[in-house]
Amino acid sequence: MHTQRLALFATLALFLVAAGCEDSDKKAGVSWNGSGNSGKAQASSASAQTSTTSAQASSASTQASSGTSATSTSDGASADAPDAVAFSALHWTFGGVNGSGAAQSGVVISGLGCSRDGMSFRYVKDLSAWGRGYGEAGDYACLFVQKSDGSWVGGKFDWISSSRTTRGFENIRGGYSGWSLAGVPNPCNVAFVILNHDCKRRSNVVAGHWTR
Repeated sequence: MHTQRLALFATLALFLVAAGCEDSDKKAGVSWNGSGNSGKAQASSASAQTSTTSAQASSASTQASSGTSATSTSDGASADAPDAVAFSALHWTFGGVNGSGAAQSGVVISGLGCSRDGMSFRYVKDLSAWGRGYGEAGDYACLFVQKSDGSWVGGKFDWISSSRTTRGFENIRGGYSGWSLAGVPNPCNVAFVILNHDCKRRSNVVAGHWTR
């Protein structure tokens, strides 16, 4: 009888140990030190924050680039536009005025375009920089053409105002104040500059092509 009781007690003890091990296996996914599923969630959150920070940095970079480009004018010209043709190379042969000593000041132009019978351009800073009213035609429109030998000849061919961004070539073709196209190829390179009436101030020089 005593032996049977010991055997029963031993069997019961083994049963309890096995049940405890089974219960421990069911709880294997629980982390008691906080590094289980909770740690995975924290890692996921940190990854999301890193992605957000990267996106914000990219957005800031884009805004900075946009801000830089916004400083340019709509047609790409800057306020201190350089001469497209060296001003010193222009010979004031026709037109009755000599602007060779004029200094670039205030007025800025761009976008010269020529058709058979005339030209057009754009003001970046108009003649108000010289104290002119919008429709006041008190300054000189000056055109220069490049001859076959590479020299530039020309001069005044018309009057100009801030309200006028086109000029016809009737005076040039008609020989105004000595104007001549002798020795000028067709098509030819052209340069345009606006000269103040006192011949001391001028705009920048813009260039283009003229097919007659």
